Amino acid sequence: MRCPKHAGELLRTRIHHTYPHLRKAARRSVGPSVPRVDTTPLLETPLDHDATRTADIVIRNALVFEDGSESVCDIAIRKNVITRIGDAGSISPLIGDGTTVYDAEGSSVVPGWTDSHLHLTVAMLRLQSCDLEGVENAKGLRKKLEAYAKERADASLLTCFGLHYADPPIIPSAHCRTYLDDIVADHPLLIYAHDLHTCWANTKALEEAGLLHPMPPYPPMIEALHLDHNIILGADVLPSGEFREPEVTHFISGPLTARFPTPLEQQVEDLKTVCRQLVRLGITTVHRMALAQPAQDIAFLLLVLELEQRGELPIRINTSCGAVADSNMLEDVLRAARVRDALMKARRRKLSAAELHEELVGLLDEAGEARHAPIAQLAQDEAYRERYPIIDDIHACSKHVRDTVRKTFVHPYLQRENPHRREQMPEFVDVDCKLRCDTIKVFMDGVVEKTTAYRLDEAPPEGVPEFSQEELDALVALADGLGMQVAAHCVGDGSVRSMLDAIARARRSNARVDQARGHRIPHRVEHIEMCHPEDIPRFGTEQIVASMQPLHERPPMTLWHKMVPHDEWNSAFAWKALLRSGAVLVFGSDWPIVSCDVREGVRHAVRRRPWTEGDTDQHVTLEQALGAYTTAAAWTEYSSKRKGKIHPGMLADLLVLSGNVRDLAAELPAPIEIRLTLCDGRVVYDASEE
Repeated sequence: MRCPKHAGELLRTRIHHTYPHLRKAARRSVGPSVPRVDTTPLLETPLDHDATRTADIVIRNALVFEDGSESVCDIAIRKNVITRIGDAGSISPLIGDGTTVYDAEGSSVVPGWTDSHLHLTVAMLRLQSCDLEGVENAKGLRKKLEAYAKERADASLLTCFGLHYADPPIIPSAHCRTYLDDIVADHPLLIYAHDLHTCWANTKALEEAGLLHPMPPYPPMIEALHLDHNIILGADVLPSGEFREPEVTHFISGPLTARFPTPLEQQVEDLKTVCRQLVRLGITTVHRMALAQPAQDIAFLLLVLELEQRGELPIRINTSCGAVADSNMLEDVLRAARVRDALMKARRRKLSAAELHEELVGLLDEAGEARHAPIAQLAQDEAYRERYPIIDDIHACSKHVRDTVRKTFVHPYLQRENPHRREQMPEFVDVDCKLRCDTIKVFMDGVVEKTTAYRLDEAPPEGVPEFSQEELDALVALADGLGMQVAAHCVGDGSVRSMLDAIARARRSNARVDQARGHRIPHRVEHIEMCHPEDIPRFGTEQIVASMQPLHERPPMTLWHKMVPHDEWNSAFAWKALLRSGAVLVFGSDWPIVSCDVREGVRHAVRRRPWTEGDTDQHVTLEQALGAYTTAAAWTEYSSKRKGKIHPGMLADLLVLSGNVRDLAAELPAPIEIRLTLCDGRVVYDASEE
């Protein structure tokens, strides 16, 4: 299951698709106001290192796997750089009194792994929540909820994730809230389905969200968008407590999360906890994908910045800013570029950390208001109101979403003192800080299973694709000119083709910009579950990143396979074909939707077999799979000269395993544990200390 976009922005997008006149009218009053070209080279240069200086860390007897062969060697690290690699015992002169020596004992040492697609904000939300993934019946649900409510007795809001659908349903639709009241009545309770497309709530939650009243009347936009069937009513015509689809679940989850936000101090601790979970699995870099909520993206960046400046960020985080398919989409791109530029200025010491924080808070404030402003302007236009009376309902809905966003993401920062002005905080951001923000994330479609994928073999449903070709072309061209990478959620082959077309046009229109910059921008297509065979070679031709998730591929026993004709299976999840085309293949997980254990991902990618006899074999080699988590991922970050390999001059992001990495590809693999994780030359996880 792919993580859906943020419910509030999904609602906005639906409004603009349903009322295209609104989209055009709002765009007239808003437009880009800064230059669209930035020819600054983005490729990271090699790191300086001295192979003769005493090492801070030495790893002995390391089995290094590279270019298809293995060798045992010693590795010297000084500060955050690999300074020397030599035969066993050859770097003993670099060992001094302050050198820490680790013995790999002949086990594999590999570059730190990169998860190129995950959702840290969702993972943080789940930390304080109840995991219902394993619940199979009503008895199991009651046991879990009672224990959770007792454990979190002081919590203002109880949230649960992961409940799977069943036949008959575990939670009865017609009297959902009273059923849940029998288990938890004194706290607001929200339960999300495993795919985040359904939400169940108790009576207290409905009261707090202001929804415990007879319906109709429904909330105005629910009626205007014909979504009333997604609020299930009980016999008393009050909401039963079951809400379907993110556009509708937002009307209960949005007010509750705004009313009971997680304090910023707790969010920082939650982020640190999530990062610790990742380093235990050998992940030293992540590409955090936005969920179409620009304000949330900047708020998250502020959290990472604070953790980095406290010296407590154990991984590298390449985050992204969302751009939403509405009249403000180009402003989203421009704001994202301003976020990137502010961070780069800080790395060059042209801004202090405190000044960077204040600039980002200003952009956060702007993002929290930007989408409502043009709607409010239209609502005050008497001629427009007379022609389109629905504008009053749209204005009310837009204000509701705006207020929710501001209360949840903006107000906490406006009301909090600048943490970087504290005496113990460093004045400046390090030039090699572990935080980047070079990417704009967009959604083109949904998922196959929900019939929201944009496919070439079917007429698209209402609202799909989210961006018209003209809009996508404009967005990608603007981002490309600004030096911003675009990562597009594209599950269906129609959305993949649309993104490929947009990138090709941007390449042509910005050819001189690329020449001046010295390289192309590595735009990304995310997921690519379906791809027309004619489009596969285009990835290599245009130097496009194919960002895919091995654990999303499953044997032909799922709803996905029932909905996609067999003659299209050969180009589905086409890892090998894309690699052969010259595409840059990177792997991620979509965590926490599925496991982020790279060992599972590598094994799945290598051991994959054709779904039926005669189908194309799309498995990859062990070296290709590991490369998708290391060298290829580094290339997408402009960092191929700094990370992804075990070479002198590379960043010291390394893993010491408990066995031979080749065993991950074995038919009966031996268990391989992560013994040691190093990021930026520091040990961030040591299994011996657990």
